[in-house]
Amino acid sequence: MLNSPVEQLPFDAILVLGAAQLPDSSPGPAIERRVRHAVACYRDGMALRLVMVGGCTASTVPEAETMASVARAAGIPAEAIYRELESTRTLENVVRCREMMVDEGWRRVLLVTDNFHMPRALYTFRAFGLEVTPAPVLAPWTVATIVAVVRETVARICYLWWVRRYLTEIR
Repeated sequence: MLNSPVEQLPFDAILVLGAAQLPDSSPGPAIERRVRHAVACYRDGMALRLVMVGGCTASTVPEAETMASVARAAGIPAEAIYRELESTRTLENVVRCREMMVDEGWRRVLLVTDNFHMPRALYTFRAFGLEVTPAPVLAPWTVATIVAVVRETVARICYLWWVRRYLTEIR
């Protein structure tokens, strides 16, 4: 359970950013840990809905569908689970989530992703003017995590330019 008074306030939704699935569309380790963390936040009363975010990347099944299945298996009611099924990278996640937040009238969301991905995700959400509170998931140190951290270091640098360019083009 989160401890600070601000973190105890309810959020409109808990956004769970997608991650790679296994080749058979079953959840990979990142999906398992992110959804498990989001389910714990939901059970702690942080929000009344979970938003699974992610389209088709490594499979013909959208990541959000796989994540929703994990949440339902953990006992989350289907009506509490929203899905964004199109985005395939962090920038697209933010664009689609912003559309959903505006459509639904949501202002405050709790953002769930791996700890090494959180800085780039926060930068991107905040660059789009969205109020998000981080709820990072600690990823175990494995070879896959080390590769992801290296990739993330490069992606953070690229996103400084990509996000500015995107925001300039849409305005």
